[in-house]
Amino acid sequence: MPVKILVVDDDENIQEMLRTGLETAGHQVEIAVDEKSFRGKLSESRPDIVLMDISIPGVDGISLCKELKNTPGFFDVPVIIVTAYNDEKTVHDAFLFGAADFITKPFQIADINKKIEKVVKR
Repeated sequence: MPVKILVVDDDENIQEMLRTGLETAGHQVEIAVDEKSFRGKLSESRPDIVLMDISIPGVDGISLCKELKNTPGFFDVPVIIVTAYNDEKTVHDAFLFGAADFITKPFQIADINKKIEKVVKR
């Protein structure tokens, strides 16, 4: 079953790697590069899951995750944080504010697909 995924990352290389790998796995992928495009894509079509970087122009991904989890109609959309930051506080805050999972860059697309499968099955 294809999963509708919203990737929130401003790095074009990461966007392309995720788009290619996720679409090859049969998923539908939308890309948001900043807070404004995230809000636009979210309102256009409700994703099944969000892959969110922490470093986003204008805002941090953990704040957007927290906001999403407090938005009626979207609180049940799982968020996987995909970031280069893996210090204890960042990981703690991600889960505290509603992340379903966390993966550190650099990553393998197979690991992302496994995390998506795990989160979707919950």
